[in-house]
Amino acid sequence: MFKYKNVLIYGYSASGKAVERVLINMEVNYKIYDDKMGLGGGKYLFKLKKEEIKKFDLIVISPAVSIFNKHIVFAESVGIRVISELEFGFLMCPYPIIAVTGTNGKTTVTKLIEHVLNCSGYSAKALGNVGEPLTKVVNYKKLDFVVTEVSSFQLEATYKFKPYIGVLLNIDADHIDRHKTFNNYVNLKASLFKNCNSECFAVLNNQKEILDSLNSTLAKKVVLNKDCAVINGQVVFDGEPVFGIDDFEDFTYLDNILAVVAVLKIIGLKNEEILMGINTFKGLEHRLEFVDKINNVSFYDDSKATNPHATIGATKKLNKFNHITLLLGGKDKNLDFENLINNLPNNVTKIIAFGEARKKIAKHAKNKIETSVEPNLKSAVFKAVKTTKSGDAILLSPACASFDEFENYAKRGEYFKNLVAELKVLNYTTLNSSGEVC
Repeated sequence: MFKYKNVLIYGYSASGKAVERVLINMEVNYKIYDDKMGLGGGKYLFKLKKEEIKKFDLIVISPAVSIFNKHIVFAESVGIRVISELEFGFLMCPYPIIAVTGTNGKTTVTKLIEHVLNCSGYSAKALGNVGEPLTKVVNYKKLDFVVTEVSSFQLEATYKFKPYIGVLLNIDADHIDRHKTFNNYVNLKASLFKNCNSECFAVLNNQKEILDSLNSTLAKKVVLNKDCAVINGQVVFDGEPVFGIDDFEDFTYLDNILAVVAVLKIIGLKNEEILMGINTFKGLEHRLEFVDKINNVSFYDDSKATNPHATIGATKKLNKFNHITLLLGGKDKNLDFENLINNLPNNVTKIIAFGEARKKIAKHAKNKIETSVEPNLKSAVFKAVKTTKSGDAILLSPACASFDEFENYAKRGEYFKNLVAELKVLNYTTLNSSGEVC
């Protein structure tokens, strides 16, 4: 039973609007505050003062609102419960939840699990960070499973959230600007399992940081590359073969596939159902997506790579190219670019740094790899096409957030793909030195 009488919705994006709809249906008194939208009047609070905050017994925050926000710190100091939209959605959800988190690969694994379950006769819906907020689960009837992508932002204010199967794909430094320390970030990811009991499952990457942080979890552990692994050309779960590598059409992201297999075997799918579902899944946009080939130069959109770990992984997967021009840049999240540069494969022979982080990237790269600096993505692409030779590749894998120039990574990826399409129509040999059409 929902016991709260006066609720503040803090952040009026998709998650806030989903919460509002539920509160309206439950006839709960609520107000809305969004410090970026400047709304005022009616249900909207133009300013949020301490005396106003004290009127509420619950605050539901959007993922964009940090627990370090001064209003949130004050609310908790006077005993007001603060929860994330993820927690609110969980309270509304009557279905078993498969929750997927990690630094990289969350969306692909979430959508792939949803796809295979639906192909196999189950009714599953992907919600959360993947698209629709978890709270929108109230719109879906008779589901067998909800598959939710969970970000570290969403885990900041959870208290009862409890997945039937939790998946922690990997952990690498990310969002340190928000979470302050890497240790905080690791602990947030591990908190996915804090309410799990022996009836729950934890599918875990075999990283030391992950296993160490979950020593005390009560959930049944399935460790990737141990309990679910590739052995002698076979994907094996709990000692039993599932399918052969030769039966699978694309093994680009091995750990992601192992995580999906582990989840589906826990649920009880047949081997042939898993293989059929995986092989009929179409990849997601902006994740090492081949865009086009112009004058025998291949273009790849990996705009979703918003941290060094993702970018390193993407470059290593393009090992068929002798030379890669790598487009790096965007909004700096206070991440380790020196480690990024040191771990790039040898076939990354040019870097074009762009956007807000360009000078910081160039500082670490200039003495190690041929590096150019451009103010924005458009000029970086034009620079790349003028300096990349036939048979080579241009890879957008920025290792940064997009917010200096774009609304999100998807908008950045679409912009990149549109630039490539325009270049193909024009045939980019007609560009002059400033990147303009002659």
